[in-house]
Amino acid sequence: MNTSKKKRTLVRLVSLSICAVLLLPLASEGWNTVWAEPLKAPQEQRVLRIGSLWSGEDDTYFRQQFTDMYELQHPEIKLELVPAIDASELRFSSAFPQPNTDNLGSIRGIMGGEHPVDVIIGDSQLLKSLAENNLVVPLQPLIDRDQYDISTMAPTMLNGIRELGGGNLFALAPTFSSSALYYNKKVFDAAKVSYPTNGMTWDEMFTLAAKVTKVSKKKESRVYGFSMNRYLADPFWDMQTYVSPLKLTQYDNKGEKMTVNNAQWSKAWTTYSGLVKKQTVPGLDSQEFMWTDGMPYSPVQGDLFLTSKASMVVAEYGYINELNSVQRNVSKIKNYKPVDWGVVTVPTYVEKPGVAVGTWLGSMMAIGTTATNPEDAWDFIKFVNSKEVAKIKAHNRYELTSRKEYITSKETNVNLEPFYTLQPLAPNDPKMDALLTQKPAIGQVSDAGRQLFIEVLQGKRTVSNALKAWEKQGNTMLLQLKKNPQMSFDLENGWLQKSAVRSD
Repeated sequence: MNTSKKKRTLVRLVSLSICAVLLLPLASEGWNTVWAEPLKAPQEQRVLRIGSLWSGEDDTYFRQQFTDMYELQHPEIKLELVPAIDASELRFSSAFPQPNTDNLGSIRGIMGGEHPVDVIIGDSQLLKSLAENNLVVPLQPLIDRDQYDISTMAPTMLNGIRELGGGNLFALAPTFSSSALYYNKKVFDAAKVSYPTNGMTWDEMFTLAAKVTKVSKKKESRVYGFSMNRYLADPFWDMQTYVSPLKLTQYDNKGEKMTVNNAQWSKAWTTYSGLVKKQTVPGLDSQEFMWTDGMPYSPVQGDLFLTSKASMVVAEYGYINELNSVQRNVSKIKNYKPVDWGVVTVPTYVEKPGVAVGTWLGSMMAIGTTATNPEDAWDFIKFVNSKEVAKIKAHNRYELTSRKEYITSKETNVNLEPFYTLQPLAPNDPKMDALLTQKPAIGQVSDAGRQLFIEVLQGKRTVSNALKAWEKQGNTMLLQLKKNPQMSFDLENGWLQKSAVRSD
């Protein structure tokens, strides 16, 4: 080996020795940490059980909506989803399940036993039943204890849940669905009529609608003052939506006696049939708005509001996306004039102030009184309803987040407050819903009423006569259903002439 090669080898050995000396303390420290200290056992996972009324084979959507983010940040928590009724099993069963009065029995099943659920997720009817039976924990003491900020939460959600709980807050909901009254500014400007405002009653709105109604024998020239829907619907069913806050019933909750021949139903029929006759709202003869063979295609065809055929409509929050989409593509729609629009709260009744159609609560989260892990349950509810999660949920174009600061729109000049100030409808009597399953043909009682309502519109009957006929025919149907719950009715072949009252 020559001298220069020996020198290079010696330099490399010295360098390696120096590196080894410099790294030794670090290596020793690492060895001491990894090997010298006893190994720590991984933290044992705690189980949090989340119960719901229904579930299917695939819970992917549910996890994406509610649990994935929580699980990512809380590896110490194992979430188990527990359905009261496994929908996937029903497809393999030949017998339809016997309905519970309000599904409370099914929920009780997963709230008891060795492993009861901790969190319960449900709708308005379920939460009301749970609260009335003292099966859920009041959240206000926990909110106060942890100074959990709910001051920026939407009144629609908070007040709606308090109403269900008799004044107590038994749940929180991260999102909700809502509607508003959309109005066409150009129509009101042309008629020199003031725009609708927040907080109107139905009577006030109908008075306003009459002022912007354009009556014409030519259907294509009509402009309705108001429509309950963006698209044409049957006026009888629109009327059912109109009266829904009043909770008028057609029969008692035993399904044995009709309850339609009274002053409230008479006022509803008189009001709505009068609106149809005056062309303030669409009737049964308004099919010109629907697309038919031979008509040139238009992407807005059939939409009463976008085609300026209705001055005002009740529509959901997601309708804003449709309006914005049309506005962006207006140049592509032949002979189309865009709508300049605004929104206000849906009209309400004096008898039911602040309660609006088209607004409802879905995934409300409560802590069961039998929960074995109530603190983790509360932590989960706090997280899912937090501002951080709300910021992500705000990207949903069809549901509103319950945190007001994240309820926004690309339309900078539109005030979205009308969507989150009113209360949702109270839940139905669960016994009434159970009747539809126990006696499937009981829904035909409504069909009988519809045919009578049409005769009122046609001038063949007075409202008083029609309601008497509905009461008589309905009682006959209910009596037959009491004897045979599975029977059905033939409401054609002149049944009105054969069995209904013909005189006042």
